[in-house]
Amino acid sequence: MDSRVLLRLVIFYVLLSVGAGSSVYGQSGHASSQPKKSSNATRLGQLVEANIIAVHAYQVLLAKQSGKGDPACYGPGNLSDNELAALVQHQGKLLKSDMRAVNAWAHGAKSDFDPRQDLEPILSAGLAVPAAAPVNIFNDYLRQKTKADSLKTRSIASLYQTVLEVERDGDRLQEEFAFYIALGLPVYVGQLHLPGSDADMLAVGRQLAGHACVSPFETGAAEWQIAGRKIWNWGEKNLHIRDEKVLASELLREQDVKVLRPRLRALPAQKIAVIGHSFTMGLHWSSPSSFVPIVIDVFRRENPKVVFKQFAAGGLTATRAQQRFFQSVLDWKPDKVMLVVMTRTDDDYDALKQLGTGFAAAGIKTYMFDEVHDPASVKPGTVERAIEAARAGGIEVIEIGSILSAAPDRASFVCLDGIHMTEPYHRLMAKEWLKFLAGARGAKRLVASN
Repeated sequence: MDSRVLLRLVIFYVLLSVGAGSSVYGQSGHASSQPKKSSNATRLGQLVEANIIAVHAYQVLLAKQSGKGDPACYGPGNLSDNELAALVQHQGKLLKSDMRAVNAWAHGAKSDFDPRQDLEPILSAGLAVPAAAPVNIFNDYLRQKTKADSLKTRSIASLYQTVLEVERDGDRLQEEFAFYIALGLPVYVGQLHLPGSDADMLAVGRQLAGHACVSPFETGAAEWQIAGRKIWNWGEKNLHIRDEKVLASELLREQDVKVLRPRLRALPAQKIAVIGHSFTMGLHWSSPSSFVPIVIDVFRRENPKVVFKQFAAGGLTATRAQQRFFQSVLDWKPDKVMLVVMTRTDDDYDALKQLGTGFAAAGIKTYMFDEVHDPASVKPGTVERAIEAARAGGIEVIEIGSILSAAPDRASFVCLDGIHMTEPYHRLMAKEWLKFLAGARGAKRLVASN
């Protein structure tokens, strides 16, 4: 081993043995590590800190590429771009490690996990995360507001660090959630007994705004608020505190769904494909789940002979749905298809019609809702033209727009991003779709049936 590398590792271990009781990155911004015979808490702390350092490396590269961010906060130190990228790659491998082995190592038990492969290269890289970086600002806030130790606050702060840069919501952030949950670490502030309403999140954002260094992403009050909402909702979802299974259980106990159970159980075996945009996807942060996974879970309990399969993508237009999923759906050979796609252009309206006629030619019945309160549907003529194209393609149109508009809690439907929908919306959509599938209502709702 190079003598300079060896010296750096020795210094690294000495520093952590001195500062193990405090944040691994304190106000000085210097790194600390562990003695060879480390405590369980220190090993867990190393795993958290490796994620923080690697995400910071990614954000240093992002700052350089975008030209945004305070160089004093997002400087590379002595590391080249390739070395920074290597830290990001090590994190990816670390997060994909066998978690049973990682857990055993973290708790001092016999383990096949080798920290020299991906953990130590991150910790020993010498990349400091400055005190003014958002992750440290939020960690300081949590330490002030709770009695939790630094290990618990930093695991949550690490997730905030990642989610503030929104392009990694669907991959790296979810890997970090799984990693920390497997290690038994907290992943959202509710576990530290802090409140979690939108108003609470905004109040936190106002306290934090202006304290972090200029970053390659926004850190104003609204950004901190939406980061908090995301981490809270995903935390409860990933911990199965509130997810599609919980919502399905709740709905099945509500009277207007409870009365449907005999009808749902009596339905014949069938396959239903759902082709939809993000409103149909359970992964999104805006709600514990979407109406599609909720309905699927209801049938999993009540009538597993009715099988569903989702074909989904964010921002899915009718044109993209036709190009990406039409043949795959045909190959699956469903009995029915539910379409939840956007129409924006002339090509989209043509594609919507063609999807209907194409599925009909294969003996597949196709349905769609008249509207799902897609924000773009407020443009005059959008909904009417989509309905016209659908009917021309033999697609049955289910009335839902008027029901959504008349809902007493409709003001709470739209989430903080102004696009996606919250739990009350998805609960109502799930109920209405269940009624339709059970034959308790037609494509047009009859007032007398409710």
